[in-house]
Amino acid sequence: MKKILLVVFVAILAMGSGFAQQGGGGDPAARLQREIDGLKTELGLSADQLAKVTPIVTEAQKKQAEAFAKMREGGAEIDRDKMREERTKSAAETDKKIKAVITAEQGAKLDAFRKKQAEERAKRMQNRQ
Repeated sequence: MKKILLVVFVAILAMGSGFAQQGGGGDPAARLQREIDGLKTELGLSADQLAKVTPIVTEAQKKQAEAFAKMREGGAEIDRDKMREERTKSAAETDKKIKAVITAEQGAKLDAFRKKQAEERAKRMQNRQ
């Protein structure tokens, strides 16, 4: 379960990074909207569920941005392992909160969606090399 959550979190982050690399994706509002739209489509969220999931995802992205900004403030070399650890922890917490709002079937779809995101990110990373 921890490995799945790790993959999911990394996928979320990679998705945002991948869009930023492609141009125009660095906008936090656009990244947030893409994530929400993806969850809505992939999980088939109802209007009520969407209203509950949106603040969860919004808060998670805000906390993530703050944590990364804090890490960069030091001016020293960025500890990528620490950043990865933070992303993984945050993704797991976010998905746990989302799963409290959705059905079990949608939870399985969420896991599949995160796996798909991770695979797409891995492909983008491979193409960059």
